[in-house]
Amino acid sequence: MIRFSRRIFTDLAIYMMGFGFVIGVVFPFFMTLLGVPASYTMQLWFFIVCIIAGLIVGAMNILLARSVVGSRLHLIANKMKQIGGYISSKTHEEIVTTCSPQECMVEKDSDDELGECAESYNQLINALYASFQQETMVKSFSQLLSSRLELDDLAASVLPSMLEHTGAEAGALLVEENDELRPAASFRINGVETLKDREFIKRVAQEKKRITIELPENIAVEGALLTFRPASIILEPIVYHDVVLAIMLLAFIREPGEEAQRTIDLISPNLSVAIRNSLSYDQLQRLAANDSLTGLFNRRFGMARLQEEFGRAVRNSAPIGVCIFDLDHFKLVNDTYGHQVGDKVLVFLSKIIRSALREGDIAMRYGGEEFMTILPGASMTDAYQIAERIRRMVEESEFQYGPQRIRLTISGGATSWPDFDASSADALVKRADESLYAAKEAGRNRVTVL
Repeated sequence: MIRFSRRIFTDLAIYMMGFGFVIGVVFPFFMTLLGVPASYTMQLWFFIVCIIAGLIVGAMNILLARSVVGSRLHLIANKMKQIGGYISSKTHEEIVTTCSPQECMVEKDSDDELGECAESYNQLINALYASFQQETMVKSFSQLLSSRLELDDLAASVLPSMLEHTGAEAGALLVEENDELRPAASFRINGVETLKDREFIKRVAQEKKRITIELPENIAVEGALLTFRPASIILEPIVYHDVVLAIMLLAFIREPGEEAQRTIDLISPNLSVAIRNSLSYDQLQRLAANDSLTGLFNRRFGMARLQEEFGRAVRNSAPIGVCIFDLDHFKLVNDTYGHQVGDKVLVFLSKIIRSALREGDIAMRYGGEEFMTILPGASMTDAYQIAERIRRMVEESEFQYGPQRIRLTISGGATSWPDFDASSADALVKRADESLYAAKEAGRNRVTVL
């Protein structure tokens, strides 16, 4: 449509007055077609009266448009100015308290374009209000975190705040301490001390990512964890530099919405920093170095220690031994008794290995059911004797979990530098791995030295 000015209602007035003029000119001819005598309709005064009537109708339409449409647009414009003034002159916290959505929104009272305009404006206000609320919440949450230095005090303050802001009805915060998860705070959780042994908690700790568990009404829940039946449970790992510092559990009677998920997204990084500040440097180093299940060194840190010890042995011309162990038929244990029992078997085995080592020896979880020991100062004979002692201790022990009693055996491969002239720490590990393979090929439950 052709525009005549920069004002919509001015253009509308031009079109309406022009349309009224055209109607006034055409109307006498139309009346003649309807049978009114031409001697009456073709008079100049009749043309003038019709044109004036058309202009009056156009003017009335303009006034009605300004009254009906213009007033609505003016209302929305004034509300926008109000919001703009708040944003430029007030903090977001003040906006949340002084301008609620009900006060700043426009009533949608029509099912047309104006109604859509009002609805879109209201959606914008709702989005802004929610954003300001979240910003205010994060700011207050950050202030709460910064005022708490003790870990238990921090947890006791954080959990109620998380329940309030996410709409969860129950929750718990488990923090890493001495190689295991300890409940630091909980609300409406049954048997909170046993949470660390739950499969879903271990899964979150290992995967280091959020897990949501949906519980449909027609699914039976065994071993009630909560004082009510939840519809959904969110498990959030609190991670700092790829190290799990804590795990937060939140339970909901109804499905949590996107707002709850966004709240967790916003708060989790701040919480990880706060927990990190509550931990000593030595505690952080230990968490980064240890396997979350067994408490032994993880492979990354253990291999770094091997590189250090091998370099020291070469410089000092001192021997260094390496042994690799594999739990025999571990897949059968998992298939027969379940992965939860399998995890406890690995913890049991790690304790035996740790108890059999000398002071200064190093144990790590090499991967899955494989373990490695680093033995500074151990010759080939020493490495074999230590490996054989571990094998014998495992064979003579019995793992008991409830009514289940499981006999375990391990296979091992041992080697030592310089008895085996390895060119690097990796070559020494490869030799120990080859020895382990030979032990398994020979029938398992033995230690082999190549």
